[in-house]
Amino acid sequence: MRAARAALAATVAAVAVAAVGAGCGSGHGAGSGHGAGSGHGAGPLHFASGTNANQKLALSLGFNLVDVTGSQTDPAATKATVDALPDGVQALIWVGNLDNTDCTTPGYETPRFRSLVNALAHDGKVYGYYLSDEPHPLMCTNAAADIRARADYVHARSDSQKAFIVVQDGSGPCGARLGCEFRALRPAKTDVDVVGLDPYPCHYDEAGNAVPCAYDLIGERVAAAVANGVPLRAIAPLYQEFGQEARVGGPMYYRTPKPAELSRMLDTWGTLVPHAPFDFAYTFGVQCSSTCPAPQAIENRPELQRLVRAHNR
Repeated sequence: MRAARAALAATVAAVAVAAVGAGCGSGHGAGSGHGAGSGHGAGPLHFASGTNANQKLALSLGFNLVDVTGSQTDPAATKATVDALPDGVQALIWVGNLDNTDCTTPGYETPRFRSLVNALAHDGKVYGYYLSDEPHPLMCTNAAADIRARADYVHARSDSQKAFIVVQDGSGPCGARLGCEFRALRPAKTDVDVVGLDPYPCHYDEAGNAVPCAYDLIGERVAAAVANGVPLRAIAPLYQEFGQEARVGGPMYYRTPKPAELSRMLDTWGTLVPHAPFDFAYTFGVQCSSTCPAPQAIENRPELQRLVRAHNR
């Protein structure tokens, strides 16, 4: 335990040094009136994907930033959904994926995206827009420009609403060049306000055996983000609150964390990113389509719900 604390302290120090060297005051999201830390709510914001599955339960667990899928054909219906949220609860609007695996066809065509933003731009219950989930700029070379165009459209129509993306980075897309996606998609290049980081540390090995959660992935990813131009205050932590146990149609890799493991994960993120614009629980709702990527989630894991409720309060 002492060794783990020493390693975490070293990572915190490295992040602080990198933040100074990266010039965190640069970029649209970092230095403008749309700054990531200027959220609408009075207290910390807690987001979870898939809250439509059981919004009543999600609200009872303290989530005050909920997942709303924007309508492609009826922006007024989306506005009605947002306006029906309880007082003190805001919406992060999902607008379809962009430059993830399909580099030519966005989830929402530009005219539909713009119509939705136009309808919601002055709605105080809209925190912002989830523009892209794990875009891959090495594969989709227009990713930064595509995201910037949408972020700029949001900012031109609202003084407060935010543009948000999740960046994967890591050895998968970057190989040995850790930080390649952070650099390509940093706020100075994309004009986004908040960047989500999603290193999920708990998994199984190739033989299907549970292995200890690799908490060092969190510090590694935060340090890489800051060193490659993502301001610390623009980082939104993604907590792993899902697993692939009982998955069908695909490999079982991610392991649902135990409460003690989730607690340590929360503590690690809280130490590294103490003033996040919001935190992101992935995932609240079970995701089970053809390959069931997340059959285990907060929704069906009561042992995690107790810890989530305490964290969100």
